[in-house]
Parts: sequence; C-alpha cells; structure tokens
Amino acid sequence: MNPPHAPGPARFFRGRFRGGRPNYFFKRNGRTIPAHSTVAGGYSRRGGRGGAAVPAANTSQAPFVPPCSYLRPQFYAAPEDAGQQVSSIAVETPMLCPGWRLYFYKESYEESNVLNARLKLLETHYNNNVAHYDFLNIQRQGFFKLNANILQQDEQLKSEWPTLMDDMLVRPMRTLATFALAMHSLATMASIDVSLSQEQSTRDHYVPKIIKPRKIYARPMGFMAERPMDIVGSLEVDQLYCVRGVVTCVGPVDASATWIAYRCGRCKQEQALRQGGFHVVRPYSCKRQGCLAKAGFGEIRSSPFTRITPKQMIRITESRLDLSLHSEIQAKHTLDVELRHDLVDTISLGQEVVITGILRVRPLQEQQECDQYAAFAGKMEIFMKATTIVDAKEVNHPFSEKDIEAITTINGENDSFKLLVNSLAPEVFGYELAKAGVFLSLIGGAGSQVHDEDEINVLLVGDPGVGKSNIIQMCSKISLKGSLVQAKRGASSNNKKLTISVKGRSNHILECGGLLESRHSHCSIDDIDRLTTQMESFMNVLQIQSTCLAYPFMFSSFSTPTCVIASANSMRGHYDQSKMLTDNIRIPAHLLNEFHLVFLLLDKPNKEMDTSLSEHIRAVHRGAKKNAAIANRFDQKIKTNNSMNMTLDDDDDNTDDYDLGERLKIKPEEENEIDLLPVILLKKFIAYSRQQVRPMLTDEASEEIKHFYMDLRQQSENSLYSISSGHLAGLIRLCQARARIDFSREVTKLHVNDVVSIVKQSNVDMALGDYIDINPATTARASVGQRSTNPSSQGNVRKFIQMLQMRSSALSRRIFEFDELKDMARRIGISCGVTNLIDVVNLQGILLKKGPNMYEVMSDY
Repeated sequence: MNPPHAPGPARFFRGRFRGGRPNYFFKRNGRTIPAHSTVAGGYSRRGGRGGAAVPAANTSQAPFVPPCSYLRPQFYAAPEDAGQQVSSIAVETPMLCPGWRLYFYKESYEESNVLNARLKLLETHYNNNVAHYDFLNIQRQGFFKLNANILQQDEQLKSEWPTLMDDMLVRPMRTLATFALAMHSLATMASIDVSLSQEQSTRDHYVPKIIKPRKIYARPMGFMAERPMDIVGSLEVDQLYCVRGVVTCVGPVDASATWIAYRCGRCKQEQALRQGGFHVVRPYSCKRQGCLAKAGFGEIRSSPFTRITPKQMIRITESRLDLSLHSEIQAKHTLDVELRHDLVDTISLGQEVVITGILRVRPLQEQQECDQYAAFAGKMEIFMKATTIVDAKEVNHPFSEKDIEAITTINGENDSFKLLVNSLAPEVFGYELAKAGVFLSLIGGAGSQVHDEDEINVLLVGDPGVGKSNIIQMCSKISLKGSLVQAKRGASSNNKKLTISVKGRSNHILECGGLLESRHSHCSIDDIDRLTTQMESFMNVLQIQSTCLAYPFMFSSFSTPTCVIASANSMRGHYDQSKMLTDNIRIPAHLLNEFHLVFLLLDKPNKEMDTSLSEHIRAVHRGAKKNAAIANRFDQKIKTNNSMNMTLDDDDDNTDDYDLGERLKIKPEEENEIDLLPVILLKKFIAYSRQQVRPMLTDEASEEIKHFYMDLRQQSENSLYSISSGHLAGLIRLCQARARIDFSREVTKLHVNDVVSIVKQSNVDMALGDYIDINPATTARASVGQRSTNPSSQGNVRKFIQMLQMRSSALSRRIFEFDELKDMARRIGISCGVTNLIDVVNLQGILLKKGPNMYEVMSDY
C-alpha cells in the first residue's frame, strides 16, 4: 500500500490492504500513526522504531498484512549520528577487537582500516601513561578522564594523528568512541588478568563469565575554552561545546532500557534492538543469513549489549565574567543539558559547573516523551548532551592580558579604595561609608584554615528615594553569580522564591530560588521587609546556612552559604529618629543580629549636602564622571604600599580623628579628574581579587580586632542589640576583604582602621533611638509628639550631654556641625529651643565653638 498523496483535513484516515481487512491510522504532530491491528504471527502493527512490532494480546487467526514503511516512526537524526542511528545490530565479537559493536553499530571491523591503526596508537599511548590511567578502576567505574594536556605531550600521537584536536571539536562522537574503544580493550584485559591470575591471558580469551564487560565512556577535559550561550542557536549540531553556568533546574532521573539483546531460538544468533517510546521493541526476523526465524527470540539480560541508561535533564544559567550586562534586559541565557550514565545525580541545585558536551537537536519522538515535564516541554529542540562536568571551584575564571593590565592599573591608583567605592552606583551620593561596607561584602572574606566562609551580610535601611534600590541592583550585576529578588514587584511579576520550588505536571522538577542560585556568592534582595511569608526560611539560611524541601514523596536538604545584601524601607514612609530601628521596619530583632553591617540612608535637609548632590548629578549627566576605559592609562606608577590609608601612619596610634567618610568623598576639585570604572571592569576586579588573594591576619591586626571587639561587647551591655561571636567573625572577614582590595597577603593595622570606621558608623545607625528606650525615666516628658516646655532644664541638658558623648565615642570625632547637634536633640525628644540648649552647654565648657556653625566636644569632660 502506498501512502496517500494529499491527506485531507480529516484527522482519521481509512485504508485497505490486500487481505481485505480495513486498517485505520491517523495524523498527529506531522507523523502518521497506525491504529491497533493484528497481523500474521500474532504481532501488533503498533510498534516501536524501525517498524518492529510487539506481540498482540489476541493471537487469533488474521490475514497477512505486508509491512508498510511509511507507517513506522521516522528517525530525525543529527548529521554525524545518522551513521550510528540503526534500529538493530547483529552481535559480533571480532577476535582482535571484541568490543567493536559496543561503539560502532553500523561499520564492520577491518584490520587494514585507518580506525584500527588509531586504536593501536591509542593503546600505545595508554600503556605509556599508566600513571594517568588506572585500568582496573576505569573498568569498575565505566568512565575515564581524557585530558588534552596529556595528549598534547605525546609526540608520537601528535605526529601520527595530526588532526586529533580538530576531530575532537568537529566530530566529537566518533573521536570519543575511538578513545573509549581503545580503553575498553585494555581495561577488559586488565580485569581478565586479575581474575585469571593463575592462567596466562591472551587475546583469544575474550571475556569469561566471571567478568561483566561494560561500555566505557571518555570524559574530555581541556579541549575547548568556555563559550557564550547566546550563539548556540547559530552553531552546527554535533560539535563540541563548553559553557559555564549555575544549575537552576533539575529534573527527575529516568532509567530505561535503550538496547536489549535477543538470541534466536533456531541458530542462536544474537542481535540487539534499540528501544524507544513506551513499548518494548522485539525482533521480527533473524540477522543471520539463511535463517528464516520470525519468532522465538529470547531476551539476554546479562549481555553487555543490554543496556539500561539512566537519564536526567537539567537547566543551567550562564555565569561567565564577560556576560553582557544591560539594565533593560534582566533575563540571562539558559541551556538545557542532558545527563546520562555516571553523570546522573552528580550535581546539585545552585552549583556552578563547567560543562563540556555535544550540541544536539532532539528528535520529535523524544520531545513528546519530555512533554510530561512541563519545565522542559517545548524548549528542547536544541540542547547539550553532556560529556564532562567539572565543579567551577576547580576551574578558575580566565583573564586576558588586557584584563590583567586594567586590574593592575586600578591597583596602582593613589587611592584605589576611593575609586572602587565611588564607582559602585555613582548616581548615589553622600553615603560613602555605606557603599564601602557593601563593596567589602562583595569582595568577601578569605575564610580560615578550617572553613571557607566569606559571608558578610549588609542591610540598608532608610527613606524612599535615597538610592537603596540602585545599590542593590548594581550589586547583583557585579557579583560573580549574584541574583536579584525584588519583593516590591509582587508575586505576579516576581516568580522567583528565596529557596526551592517544585514545578512540572508531576511536581518532580526542582527549581532553585534566589538564595540557592547565588551559593558562595551574593543574593541582592530589594525590600526584604515585604517578604513576610518567607521570613522563616530566610532566617534558617542566615543562621544554619541550609534549607530543606519537605514535599510528598520528596525530601532534600541543600547547603546555602550565601551572602545577603538587602534593603528595607520604613513602615511610615519616613524614618522616625525618635524610635528604635525595630520600630521603624518590619524586621524582627533576632534577624537584625544576623547582619554584620546595618546602615541608615536618611534624606535629611542639609544645605551643603544638597549643593554637593546637585553638582554631582550635573557632573554625571554632562559626562565629567565618565566610565572611561582605565586600561588605556597604563603609565601611572604602581603603588608600593599595600594599604591605601593615606591619613594615618603605621606608628600613629591615635585613630579618634581619623574620618574614613571624608576621605572617600569626591572633592569639588576632583570632579573632572576621576574616571569611574565601568560595570564589567568592577566585576572582573572582584573576581580576580577573590580568586587570587587570600590574606592572613598579622599579630598586630589581631590585637586591634580583639580590642575593638571587647569594646563592642562592653558597649552592648547598655544596648538592646547583642554582640556575639558571629560579629567577631564578621570583623575578621571585613578586614580580609579590605586587604583583598589592595592585593595584600597580610591584614595590617591600617586595614583594621578602615573597617573600624565602617563598623562604628553601622553601630551608630543601629543605636538611633536606643538612648530613649534604655532611659525611660528621664525621657517621660520627651515622648513622641510632645514638645519640651523648658529646653534649658537640667534634665534636658543632662540628656543632651550624654547624647554628645555617645555620638563622639561612636564616630571617633569631636567636631560637629550645628545641623548634627540639632539632629541629636531631636532624637532625645527636643524639637524647639535647640539654640538655647547649645548655648547653655557652650557656657558650661562642654561645647566649644570653633567657627561658623562648628562645635567641638571636649574629651576631658
């Protein structure tokens, strides 16, 4: 019967065979699928690939129906795989190469073939490099690592196979099969020699029954550099490709029989049939010439040609350094990867991996099989068949010569810390210490000899419109594998959860959230106070650095060593400085203790600050602070000092007058001189410092950290916020991050001074309103909304003096402006008569007027 020339619009068709019995078939997704009918011999025409049939349930007498090739499912094979895509093979074991049919299905073994000469050449290479190839272990594991560096060191292999590297890139499947077949012969013979230790094993003894041969797979490494994902669609299939990404989606493991071996009941000839679909494909004829057997084939489950293949689908998100960053495009490139055999279940959610594989086009039949997994359905036309998976921790990020020169030039700046801090969200002005703390968090600590923890959690709290979201978005761009969670956009537009979620029709596909996606990196959370439903899981991540997924028939635990940089707005739209921090935001106090740095970004009216801010905005928009390529400025002198503290000397122990915030500010005369760094260069600088520098603490720096920590513990006795050992670990990581910026191998005292200034500012911001809460007796009359009737009374003067001493000790400075003194009075409930109050304290000799609107607090009071 011939297929219809022009099928009509009807879904079902009816044809008639020569036997007179009608047969129904229909069209689905462009394929012709036969209906259920029986033919002679008790076989159903509803079969698998290659036209093979399956036994019918009813074996009654039926007229003979000739085979019809157009009713069989078609094969949509890739160009190189078309030669290997066969439905059945005859099992042959050549004496000189017994495992030939395990790797080459269609080609016949010929001793004079070029492929045979390459097999002998590879066997010689393996025998000459037994230190890199353990045959017994390879035979037991079923795979071996194929390092390109080792192959390039073999001069004989390079001379006799000059196109090896090109063949690996262009024809990877055939080349890998050649390497695996040569290793299969040696590994099998090594296993036989161990098993038959009392007998002399030769090539004539293939495989005794005590040895179970396995197909061995080659895992190539180092043949190709990392490539971008955005050009995958324009490449040819069946090419070797290498990508770096984060595992964001993991599907279930599906194990099925891909090949089943059968033995003919008459002539005992063995053959193997490829399986596919949901039905078992059985042979309908014998492969031996002259044998007319049509039935009576028995399965050989112990045959090496009967293979059960585990398979798993994952999805990775690109995480290269030179990834293009655009504010308009928030989505990253993704690629679906298929894992088979020993690669299954070797990765976890949130893990950064470097995968080398072969680009493939999925056949239509396999696309329909994947429809049950909604996460991968409809997007599997182009995918990668993984051959090697390496943890990204073992593979450093590549840096070009231009990158090294640009990073060296940044390190050679007169004040590189100032340049880096101002390049972070340059549109945000006036919060240099907060930006410095955030940048230290992005650099991260170097860990210790026991742990590699480098988490530095930072929280930004303040009024709306001060630039918190800009800092958060910039952090997600310049961190290595950072993720962004924006809670203010709501659940409808922000589907990313913090930890883990399940999806798919059967809810068996795991998808990682923001915290899990940024493992060993940074998760930027905007408006964390709105994530009230996920606050408990977020607390577990910060405290024990792990999260669990409890689901019906599924339970898993994941490690989440993630650093968090978050922002939160005040509950009433404007920060109330007369109240405590916990009364202004929807974050509990026990969660605040998990943040190492907490900064307040308040919108306070200040004439000098407003003037500087307007000039800064004008300079940014007119291009004075342009993102120039600093790599072109290589003529600057490289610094000789590891630290950038230009104010203090090593022998100077008086750090009270040291003001890091003033040093980090861009002065008016520097507006046109400083060139801020672009985003991509900031990201590469952070990656290079985290990858290359691991500073250690010196004895002097350790003593400074110890003294400062003891002072914090003593001050915490009169505060509602406790200082624990976690804050001491945070101090050490901050100092290590400060040393990393200077590429210093040691943490010096000057690095500790910078960190102390940042931590003091954070503690002052957290202590706003703390004085009122711990002194309720003296502040009963200065409640919220109530004005003091006698500002110069003894009680208000005493409270104001205590506030002056507390702020002077916390900020390590004695000079304050009039606006700052007015702000201190407002915090203790004094809203009027501030000028008279300052005059009273001035007459007492506690405040000395140093100039217009400038006052100095006397330390000997």
